Amino acid sequence: MEFDKSITFDENQIFELEMHSFLNVLSVISGIIQIIEDEAGPHNAFRGPLTEIFRQSDAIRSNNRKVFNPDSLNLLKSDVLNSLQVFEAKKPEFCSKDNYKQLRSTLDDIFSVFDVRIAELAARYESPDKWEIFTMKEFEEDFRKFFYAMEKSSNGRYRIIYNIAEQEERDYLVSLSIDSELSGYIAMPFLLKDVVRDIIANARKYTPPGGDITIGIVITNKNLRFVCEDSGYGIPEDEIEQVINFGFRASNVRNKIRTMGGGFGLTKAYFITKKLGGRFWIESELDKGTRISIEIPLPEAVLNDLKS
Repeated sequence: MEFDKSITFDENQIFELEMHSFLNVLSVISGIIQIIEDEAGPHNAFRGPLTEIFRQSDAIRSNNRKVFNPDSLNLLKSDVLNSLQVFEAKKPEFCSKDNYKQLRSTLDDIFSVFDVRIAELAARYESPDKWEIFTMKEFEEDFRKFFYAMEKSSNGRYRIIYNIAEQEERDYLVSLSIDSELSGYIAMPFLLKDVVRDIIANARKYTPPGGDITIGIVITNKNLRFVCEDSGYGIPEDEIEQVINFGFRASNVRNKIRTMGGGFGLTKAYFITKKLGGRFWIESELDKGTRISIEIPLPEAVLNDLKS
């Protein structure tokens, strides 16, 4: 079904929606630190970074850009890495164990993603409505890095593979197709790129290991179209219209799936799509999967840039 209803939010809610992915990344970082503390015992080295993570999360929810900004996020990253060095110096025996090495490796991968998000945030703060232009190769490589970080954060619970001949019982089979009629280039605002990542992450989250996720992006001389289809839990028919409501999670997964998010992913996707003058569809069947489609018209200035 196509969604075309009006939804309104206050300034704080809009900022929280737009920074939704940062809330998720901060939750993952704090979660890994807390796992380390649970296994090794509370440690003063992490007190400062954890306090700062919670401060940044609160700043997102209250639209406090004096606290939440690229500079403060870079400082937070440095604080976490410095605290890990202090911890490793004081707990060498614990840190030599494979489990800690895996957690530390996962954090390093997450911070690689974090660096990209911070750079995108700086660009968004400087030019909120700017459309960025990528080659298809750059765009695909960026998303393969995203999938790799997603897989690493699972600590071995699943793999993400691209060849059906390699798929084993707990592997997600991902099909990613990107096409462009405009000299092989893709254009989108960073905020829309963030939405694409959120929808793909949701498809993984709400699909049991062993499932399929199919992603397609095509850009023409009129619009950009994005489709993500999964073979997951689906959405109850009588709840499909509610899934774009702020904080709503479908009843069939509400207590089944552990999530660090706030239930804002589809709210954000719909809000940003309409903000960009686009169209938004959800098709879903319980226990068979969900298909999300977005179509955004290309601004004339972007078309001219791509054609030049």
